[in-house]
Amino acid sequence: METIQAVFGHLDPRDQNARHDFCEILFIAFAAMLCGAKSCSDIWRFGQEKEAMLRNVLTLAHGIPSHDTFSTLFRKLVPTAFAEAFAGFMRHVASASGGAG
Repeated sequence: METIQAVFGHLDPRDQNARHDFCEILFIAFAAMLCGAKSCSDIWRFGQEKEAMLRNVLTLAHGIPSHDTFSTLFRKLVPTAFAEAFAGFMRHVASASGGAG
């Protein structure tokens, strides 16, 4: 299965010296939204509460990003490009799991 980096990595709108890993931010956001997060503050809170679990699959070299980091990133993302990448990713997931493509 394709990785988050392969699917979304090219969409990172931030400078190369950004502190937090782009794909780790997306992973935390995806997981938080699947668990009911509705805002960047909710995503941050989820990350804080689940940090130990998240460290099993993420490096989190600089810890959990702040709610401002999530907010800034989501404001800078190009919505149509992200939507296209996400739709392609979901088609791939559905196909790999035997669901509708």
